[in-house]
Amino acid sequence: MATKKWLKRKPLSKKTEIALADFSPLTRQLLFSRGIETADEASRYLNPSYERDLHDPFLMTDIETAARRVIDAIYRKERVIIFGDYDADGIPGALVIESFFKRIGYNDFEAYIPDRHLEAHGLTTEAVKKFAVEGVKLIVTVDCGITNIEAVVEANKLGLDVIITDHHLTQEKLPPALAIVDAKREDDQYPFKMLAGCAVAFKLVQVILALERFNIPEGWEKWLLDLVAISTISDMVPLEGENRVLALFGLKVLRRTKRLGLQTLLGMLKIKPAYVSEDDIGFMVGPHLNSAGRMSSASQAYYLLRTDDDIEAVMIARHLVEKNKERRVLVDVILKEADFLFKDKKLPAVIVAGNPDWGLGVLGLAASRLLEKYERPIFLWSRNSRGEIKGSCRSDGSVSLVGLMQAAGGGEFFEAFGGHTVAAGFTLADGQEKELSQKLNQAFKKVEKQKVENKLEIDSEIMLDEITWGTYEDVEQFGPFGVGNPKPVFLLKNVLLESVRTFGNGGIHLELGFKNSRGGIILAIGFFTCPPTLLKEEFDSRNGHNFEDVNLARGERLDLLVNLEKSTFKARPELRLRLVDVKRAE
Repeated sequence: MATKKWLKRKPLSKKTEIALADFSPLTRQLLFSRGIETADEASRYLNPSYERDLHDPFLMTDIETAARRVIDAIYRKERVIIFGDYDADGIPGALVIESFFKRIGYNDFEAYIPDRHLEAHGLTTEAVKKFAVEGVKLIVTVDCGITNIEAVVEANKLGLDVIITDHHLTQEKLPPALAIVDAKREDDQYPFKMLAGCAVAFKLVQVILALERFNIPEGWEKWLLDLVAISTISDMVPLEGENRVLALFGLKVLRRTKRLGLQTLLGMLKIKPAYVSEDDIGFMVGPHLNSAGRMSSASQAYYLLRTDDDIEAVMIARHLVEKNKERRVLVDVILKEADFLFKDKKLPAVIVAGNPDWGLGVLGLAASRLLEKYERPIFLWSRNSRGEIKGSCRSDGSVSLVGLMQAAGGGEFFEAFGGHTVAAGFTLADGQEKELSQKLNQAFKKVEKQKVENKLEIDSEIMLDEITWGTYEDVEQFGPFGVGNPKPVFLLKNVLLESVRTFGNGGIHLELGFKNSRGGIILAIGFFTCPPTLLKEEFDSRNGHNFEDVNLARGERLDLLVNLEKSTFKARPELRLRLVDVKRAE
């Protein structure tokens, strides 16, 4: 909705204009918007290098110890467990390590993906005891483990070594593992702190191969970057610095992927592998992989990524598509019930809501949607089959969720908690959910607050005639886009609306048409901007969309904020606009 303040970014200084004179005016402005003011910086940014721009993995604390222990396990023929998380970061991350094992012909391992509906998050004492009975000697976690102190203590008692690879925030006390590889450790010297969990696993494989090649050709590990790209984009870590480089080269690998299951899923989602983009991963591939853990078993997504059987690939891909549809329905149910709870009431600083019947796997998605609406920390909970209260929480960054939970009692109140500043999870003993709102709102008064500005920054004003493939090529070189590296936002002023229509699932998407001076039609798409009209009523130009105080009737004049994008849905690529915000023309 048009509730955010529109702000134009600062124009180039004369000094920067001269320094970047070899670039197009638009490229100069976009570089300056990203803090790049010299030709050398610009060249490095616009021409990323795999060898130059990835940091030395040996800089990560404990990574060499971890790598040598894995090498020892291989030579001793010890049984190894790869313990992954149940999302689109942990699953690809576990497969990174499995792919290495399979490439060298090592088979004495098992990838274990826990069931989020039946098991607690991360490594548990129950799982450790099970592994010990099975003769396991080494556990390598992926995208989890940094808070699982009791499980690691149990592993040590039973004679199992544990290597933790994770990227979540650490707590005051670390588990007594043989090695902990997490750039967010206070004593870690790695220069980039925001890697996804899968990327940390990839770094571990890099170090293993640097110490012992196992007759693997130099550069083989680059073929694992498709998995790193999926996790980096799906987990919404900032796409800047090293993450942008990993995602960029990972997308190149993904467009040539030989993973049968991934090819099958892309086909069902009508995504052409040669054109797969960060948007395709973030809005289609990632959610479908996550739907396995949310709605059934995360192992299904794991099997899809590793299968080489045509029939299995089709069966699992169809299963994920169906589960993703069910996931959308469950999120809508939670949103409606939560909205009813707070309708016409004074909202607390922290919103807490729950129901034992809400689906555990979709709490995070629902919390994100409620955060958009209420603009304050959201905590949602449900009850699992073990009788525990499990939940997900989201913040706009005004407070750290982990810090908030620590201030609300930490380990004395929560059975378990952890995650990131803006996205986290928690577990409570049954009955404690009754105190959750009071404790969190009391804690909120004490924790440090950060100011979050509700604004949309405009990179450049543009005319309809300037929407060309040449302009798009200028924009494309700044990708991949995502959190921390948003798509450039363009302002179109006082444009005449030539056509309007809704489409998809009862008309939930919006298409606006504008005409340039050459008579060409420029289309602008707004996804999920209209309420469904299941009975096919005529489009309500004033109330049938999410843009406040705007009449979207043919002949109206509008101010638009848009992104430029390439659509590959049809036979040939098409240039179009993606709506960011709409106002009446000033």
